[in-house]
Amino acid sequence: MAFLSSLNIPLSGMTAQRFRLDLIAQNLTHVDDVATRPEDVYTRQMVVFGEDRNFKDTLAAKMKEGEPIPQIFKYVQMRGVEAVEVVEDETPPEPVYSPDHPLADEYGYVYESNVDRQVEIIDGMQATNSFNSCKSMYEAMQGVIQASLNLGK
Repeated sequence: MAFLSSLNIPLSGMTAQRFRLDLIAQNLTHVDDVATRPEDVYTRQMVVFGEDRNFKDTLAAKMKEGEPIPQIFKYVQMRGVEAVEVVEDETPPEPVYSPDHPLADEYGYVYESNVDRQVEIIDGMQATNSFNSCKSMYEAMQGVIQASLNLGK
């Protein structure tokens, strides 16, 4: 029943978007962080997604061998999207002149995190919409599988 592995595609999308939402929540936690030196302040984290190439590679190899499409699916595990890495935003921290701040350097500056609250909120909305799309696809695929199992009754 290799077709059941197709459920991994929307599930992996939901898992990836949940991980993205976790990073967004972490970024929002540190939005007001300041430090004395720019290298000490929190830097915005972002996730990089990639596709699992296993399905495409196996499909291409089996098609070259001339194997019929229905037979190919017994070889593959469809996995979908994966989080490849977490990267830091390279936007430099913003120096703010605040000589009375306890973390101010000798010139009176503190360095603010490069996290922008509005950007994180928009990214969170996008991740939520993507999660909900994957959830809808998963539920539709479950319905198709259930309907196909009921055909024999």
